Amino acid sequence: MIFQGMLVFLQAGILAARPCLCLTPSCGRSLQIISLRWRKRDLDSYRSVGFPRVLGGGDAQAPALWQTHPRWVGTLALSQPSRDQFRLIYRFPGIKYCRAVSRLKLLQTTLTVAVLPPVWFLGWQNHVTQAQCLYSTGIACFAAIMLYGMSFYLRRIIGMMYLNEDGTLLRVAHLTFWGKRKDIYCPVETVMALSDTGDSSHEFLLQFRQHGQEEFFYFTLRFGQVLDPEGFVKVFGAVP
Repeated sequence: MIFQGMLVFLQAGILAARPCLCLTPSCGRSLQIISLRWRKRDLDSYRSVGFPRVLGGGDAQAPALWQTHPRWVGTLALSQPSRDQFRLIYRFPGIKYCRAVSRLKLLQTTLTVAVLPPVWFLGWQNHVTQAQCLYSTGIACFAAIMLYGMSFYLRRIIGMMYLNEDGTLLRVAHLTFWGKRKDIYCPVETVMALSDTGDSSHEFLLQFRQHGQEEFFYFTLRFGQVLDPEGFVKVFGAVP
């Protein structure tokens, strides 16, 4: 009897791999009912997490096999076109220096502001004068203002412009507040020509604007390089 009880316990443990159990007549009926309930609960949990339902042998009434895929499978859409479809038409080599200045200015402002609490703590302990505390506070405020002013222009400077093969979509690369690169996509038909913005090729910075958009960027022809004149003219028109 002990050996048969252990055999029944082992058969119940591998229930997920066997469709049914062969139990002793004395206690098989009650254990089979409990085992079938466990099996149903396990299958329900598998279905809820998206695993395929496995049919056991000998189930003539069972439906065909099916599989449940995660919701995101087959529904992912590329929000941005592939970069292989674009060609470079404009490049500003100095964008790497603008990135370095933006990150250095951010680091300087962070360090200047971080120094303020220790300075005021020392002033509260009468280790530094009040004038020194106010001087440090003024420097921190000036650094924050300079950071905002510089980032206003640095994050609007265009480093690269790409045009797709059809000549209908433009990809513009510029800097963010943190000195990182960000790409935006805009239809060519929405880009304002240089003649519409009122800028001249002799100006240091030219405006990049879109119809119906308040946001604008800057690019330069004096220090920038037009690598594809035909594509550049197609986007901005003839340079005045």
